[in-house]
Amino acid sequence: MRAAEDVFAEFGFSGATTAELAKEAGVTERTLFKYFPTKHDLYKRVLSGLLLQTILPGHMSDLKERIQNLDPNFKEWYTSILKARYEAVAKDPKKLKLLLGALLFSKEFAEIFGQMWKVNLYDTSMEAFRYFQKKGEIRNDLDPNQIVRASFSLGASFLITKFILAPKFPIDVDLEIQSIISIFYQGISNQK
Repeated sequence: MRAAEDVFAEFGFSGATTAELAKEAGVTERTLFKYFPTKHDLYKRVLSGLLLQTILPGHMSDLKERIQNLDPNFKEWYTSILKARYEAVAKDPKKLKLLLGALLFSKEFAEIFGQMWKVNLYDTSMEAFRYFQKKGEIRNDLDPNQIVRASFSLGASFLITKFILAPKFPIDVDLEIQSIISIFYQGISNQK
């Protein structure tokens, strides 16, 4: 499965060949087809593993806990979330590439992941941003839905840039996170 993850992450579903998958796994194509009749069956198995082993228990529950653990102020809370996401992806950046490919090219996976994301992260984030609005730290005139979408977009674009688009570009992670927070917070802050 690990070999298939690597090949699909590098080449995507369309670019991966069964010959390359078998070679990377150290088996013959015949052996591969014995366990997975089609490349699509293997891909679905890889995505299931990604969803069940990595996204659910490892990332989503951790992020949900961080979102629900509202630190004394917004900046500290948001910093802890961005750092945790960075650390999680840094452990295995190929999983991010595999996840993005699956979201873009597998409608079935995108729907399942989207539902899990909404329940586990989006709705919880809405509660958190409403909390910070009531606390007076962020503007009440902004729709929490828009704030949540913007926060996820900033975090995702940081991770995609760092691990996929420009992995060799030197980025000071702490400075980058502080810049993201500064840009985002200035837009939503209730301070004048």
